Amino acid sequence: MSQSATDPSPRQWRNVTVVRQRDARRVRRLWGWLIGLVVALTPSAFYLLQQMEYVQVRYRIEELRAERTRLADEERRLRVERATLEALPRVESRAADRLGLVTPPPDRVVVVRPPAARQAELVARAPDGKLDAR
Repeated sequence: MSQSATDPSPRQWRNVTVVRQRDARRVRRLWGWLIGLVVALTPSAFYLLQQMEYVQVRYRIEELRAERTRLADEERRLRVERATLEALPRVESRAADRLGLVTPPPDRVVVVRPPAARQAELVARAPDGKLDAR
């Protein structure tokens, strides 16, 4: 039994690659699931973004409240310090100690009134209630 070189042997197999065709229904179903999933998860994503923004804003509000409280305390402290520094007995004692100033005798004291108070006093003294512009 001799076979020629051109004849294929019955014992040899010819493997042909299998080409699988795409199932259009399966691809459409997959895209349908993906689009449905995106549509279903979109509101959740927006909700989560809103919640994150809300939490960040709440933290910022709390920071600002703490800053306001701190600044109010600082202002209160500075007002007390200013009142202490402006207290007349303290000013008089520092003027006497540091500058060597003394209290003047009563006949040398001149009282200076603010201009608005002086104007009201002059108008009140005027006989007709008006002040002449001189």
